Amino acid sequence: MNARFLLILCCFVTTRYAAAQDLKSIITKAKPACVRMWGFDTLQQQRTSAQFSGVVVKGNYILTAAHVITPGNTYKVFFPNGGEAIAQALGKIELSEDKTRPDVALMKILKGANYPEALISLADVHKDQPCLSIAYPESLDQQQPTVRLGKVIEPLNSRGFIRSTALMEPGDSGGPLFNLGGELIGLHSAIGIPESENYDVPVNLYQKYWSALQQPLVYRSWPEQADAVQKDNKTIEFTWPQAGTYTGTFVSVKSRLNGKAQTALGTVIQSFVVSKSSIVGDSVLILGKPGIVIARDKEHDLVLIRPAQKLRGLKIKQAMNPNPGDVLFAPLIDSVVTGIISGGPIGLRKINSAGFLGATPLHGSIPEKIYFVRPGSPAAQHDIRSGDIIPGLNDSLNAHWPGDTLKLKLQRGSENLLKSIVLTYPPLMLHEHPAYHFAGGRSLRNDGFRNIYSTDLILRPEQCGGPAFDAQHNFVGINIARFSRANSILISAQVIKDFIVANSR
Repeated sequence: MNARFLLILCCFVTTRYAAAQDLKSIITKAKPACVRMWGFDTLQQQRTSAQFSGVVVKGNYILTAAHVITPGNTYKVFFPNGGEAIAQALGKIELSEDKTRPDVALMKILKGANYPEALISLADVHKDQPCLSIAYPESLDQQQPTVRLGKVIEPLNSRGFIRSTALMEPGDSGGPLFNLGGELIGLHSAIGIPESENYDVPVNLYQKYWSALQQPLVYRSWPEQADAVQKDNKTIEFTWPQAGTYTGTFVSVKSRLNGKAQTALGTVIQSFVVSKSSIVGDSVLILGKPGIVIARDKEHDLVLIRPAQKLRGLKIKQAMNPNPGDVLFAPLIDSVVTGIISGGPIGLRKINSAGFLGATPLHGSIPEKIYFVRPGSPAAQHDIRSGDIIPGLNDSLNAHWPGDTLKLKLQRGSENLLKSIVLTYPPLMLHEHPAYHFAGGRSLRNDGFRNIYSTDLILRPEQCGGPAFDAQHNFVGINIARFSRANSILISAQVIKDFIVANSR
């Protein structure tokens, strides 16, 4: 069984907190104070750092992580409602023997008042306590934060951090971790390679060193000035929905693609199977029998297959509109993965999934003049050279996908040449950061989508193509890609319905 699924099964309790609350109401309560930030030179009006996250408390203070700020520097603050502000970094604590601890930092918004603020929890954090992350992963590059559900594994580990299963990745640093009362319990600090290793700074450290952090200093040892920290014994419990029975709603789809055996999941809808097109070849086997590929949709990475046998699958009577905070169940061959809708609808630019030629034109050159050809690339294999002129190259590449054949008219001196080149995926970038080394990795086709939803479902690339259901066991869409460590991508049931209707007549 998947660990996220076991989390759900182990947490059936009775809600006692004020009144019964669902995740969406908790998100509505907490989200307005969750901010996106980056360094900003107020004189030059220029961005000066990578993106990170934070949360506003006590009117105009921002709690964040020490490793993303420099005391005295200024930062631009972006609120979910579109509001902006300028903040200055105050103090931070980075111990000289280990600069990753305790990763505590405070900022202050310089002008204005009545900003949305989060409430700080005064209760102890407990093992297996459900928790909710609301932060801004850099990979999605969205103005709205994503939400991720998890549970506390260690309330306080040997290095002084909360460890939870609420997923994080770059850009989330400094973002808030809430209990299910919408109260702040921690701030995002670090991750390990396994998805279960997500580390937060306990919020009580900010309370304890509040006075010391008012000074724009870097503390290399624990500040001598410490404040009293209030405590209460309030417990917050939450009722979790149960997974349903999803037999017959999905199948394993086997095929060969570019000479290699491929496996994906497929969602059974009416008499068809819908799956992830980029990992399904033309020679398809479903339950040991050949299937016929009827249609492909490159924009949504969907393939429609007619199986040889009659399958009883889903009927999309009314397509559901997902919302952030909706609980999701994704049935796999031997388990059920549980998560939530993290954000959306959003669009993801075609970057990692763009058709790759390997010929780079001079910036701003019109018509495009090639100045670099990557060795071993499709361009190099077809004798495209530095100095060649290819009018309209950028527009042509933007309109094509990996596997497409690109027809080019090439000018080389007085010669006019025609080239017909099959594009590939861009070369994989190697990163040392743990966020890029999770089990299974990301899907090869993982962006270039419109009107999709992010989720925190932990899926391997070959587990994409299968269905997702909400807490009421309604079909809400197909899991189309593992995008990053903290995000998978869901295509809504409405898009699936439209695809089937358009291609099954």
